Amino acid sequence: MSRKGFVDLRAEGFAFEIYVFEAGPAGYEYKSSITYSDGSASSLPESLSDIKEFYLGLPVELLDFRILRLPFSDRSKLVDVIPFELDTLIIDGSNSVIFDFIVLGAAEDKFDVLVAYMKKDMLKDLLAKFSSLNIDPRIITSTGLRTVIRGDTGDILKRLAGPEETDKDERVRAAGEELQSHTINLRRGIFAYTKDAEKFGKAFKVSVVLLILLALLINSDLAFRIVTAKQETASLKREIRNVYAGLFPGEKKISNELYQMKSHLKEIQEKDKALTGVYPLKFMLELSQKNPEVIFNEISLDRDMITMKGEAGSMDEITRMQSALSEFLSGVSISDIKPSEDGGTSFTVVAEDMK
Repeated sequence: MSRKGFVDLRAEGFAFEIYVFEAGPAGYEYKSSITYSDGSASSLPESLSDIKEFYLGLPVELLDFRILRLPFSDRSKLVDVIPFELDTLIIDGSNSVIFDFIVLGAAEDKFDVLVAYMKKDMLKDLLAKFSSLNIDPRIITSTGLRTVIRGDTGDILKRLAGPEETDKDERVRAAGEELQSHTINLRRGIFAYTKDAEKFGKAFKVSVVLLILLALLINSDLAFRIVTAKQETASLKREIRNVYAGLFPGEKKISNELYQMKSHLKEIQEKDKALTGVYPLKFMLELSQKNPEVIFNEISLDRDMITMKGEAGSMDEITRMQSALSEFLSGVSISDIKPSEDGGTSFTVVAEDMK
């Protein structure tokens, strides 16, 4: 369970009381307290060892206050302007103190700003004492200041100069409210709380280391994949060359298996285109069954054309031959009819395709 400690410092000496708050459904709830008298604190008890976050409440007697009337309430502008105002009010100048402020209200287009400040040397000594107890307060505020501000209206500086005594219940209630929303915080500038930054720095360093390791892992995996891919590619190339050499054993010069394979495929496709649809045996069977009275000396069968050259004894034989061929061939025509040397007649038959 998350716990926080609120250190309520007394005005005299180094006496204080630690209020222990535990996280609950309605926020942090008061559970217990431990009182330290001046000089009795040498170390934190074991019961507080799990508290990692402390708040320090300063009594108003340790703080100085000024009310400034300024024409704006923007916090960033006030941070820049207040040091110049304090230089005219503090003997050692604003560099000797650490301050924070509260905007009280507005009147006649001006804002009343309550500035609370403390000598840097005094705050440095306080932090050193608490550091010896392993207490590093994240916020340095004042429950007394909260009590005065929320009290009756009147001269705030007068009430801060002589604050009324409050009982423990009132201080515990104010401490719980400070855990929710602190009134001021003097952990600024050179006294800024650094543990959050250190935690962030450590977390950032760890993240950077993890990112570097992840990048190295990814790069190693990529390098392994690249090497493996190159080896597989080389093996595949050797296998392709072996297959190609087995398909074309007579081809001695092999420079690009893919390109040369495409060339061979193109050649095969051209031959296939020329021969597909040509049936020489069927054609010769049909031709022999028609028993033409002529002699064919040359027969050429292509996919789209049949050409035959032959000799006949007379024109009547050529006519009967054309009629017989037309029974199983389409587009039969006779050309180049002329006398041959042996007294016959030579001719050329051209047909489109078999029916």
